[in-house]
Amino acid sequence: MNANLKPLVLLLSIVALFGFTQDKQISPTLVAIFEAERAFAKRCGEVGIRASFTEFFADDGIAFFPQPVKYKEAVKDRPTPPNPLAYSLVWEPVYGDVSAAGDLGYDTGPSVFSDPANPNNPPRYGFFFSVWKKQADGNWKVVLDLGTDTKTPYTGSREGRAARVISRKTVEKANVEAEGLVLSDAERAFSKVSETEELTKAYAQHLSDEARLHRDGTDPLTTRDEIFTYLSKNSSTGAWQSMFADVSQSGDLGYTYGSYESKAANSQNASTEKGYYARVWKKDQVNKWRLVADIAKPAPE
Repeated sequence: MNANLKPLVLLLSIVALFGFTQDKQISPTLVAIFEAERAFAKRCGEVGIRASFTEFFADDGIAFFPQPVKYKEAVKDRPTPPNPLAYSLVWEPVYGDVSAAGDLGYDTGPSVFSDPANPNNPPRYGFFFSVWKKQADGNWKVVLDLGTDTKTPYTGSREGRAARVISRKTVEKANVEAEGLVLSDAERAFSKVSETEELTKAYAQHLSDEARLHRDGTDPLTTRDEIFTYLSKNSSTGAWQSMFADVSQSGDLGYTYGSYESKAANSQNASTEKGYYARVWKKDQVNKWRLVADIAKPAPE
């Protein structure tokens, strides 16, 4: 077997089994998001990266280049790739959640990018993260996508929880505008503590028990112990500037994105890291917004 194809086969074999067992435990709405994600990935193999992204992104869907941009606007004037299938991108969802109203959700999973024509170029492993929103026509479209790089192929060993759905006895329509303002307040509160005290304390005040942290160079961190062990080893302060916030019609799930600047704590000579982030927030049992997913990616120098 071509060495460049081995990680692709490994990814597909692992996630095929993992996805099958998970889909039996989750709501039909979240299954629909997973099915849309898999259709997206399948289409990518048929028509290429750019065409499939254009097809499955919402008109206002955000990608990071590295700054957040509306994907369709960013690529519309670019020349059509002479060979859309020159590069291979394979991915599969393994975890996600959805709002009680069934209009907003997210999913995440491993990915492999490779250059089949150049087997000497090693594959690039990663974890995608996408927010999906149901459109007026009833179809699910991607409204945000931000991935991180991992050092090695995904094995499934770090995913200890099955994908789940928010369970509510009743679904009440929320004041979306008001909830968006409250969510923006939570973002500002997080940034204030991070900037004036320390990032670990900001996460301690806002993190949900089911939270996950995605950072370059590591598999997703999916337990509080893993997250705070990582944060303690990478202690920093920083400012986080939210650029956008949106919430579900049920007011229990929302997402934000923006920019950040951080530097190592207690170091006068530490360099400043600049980048962009995306977050998913979810209401807890006492109606407080809690972080359930946090993805941050440094911008290239």
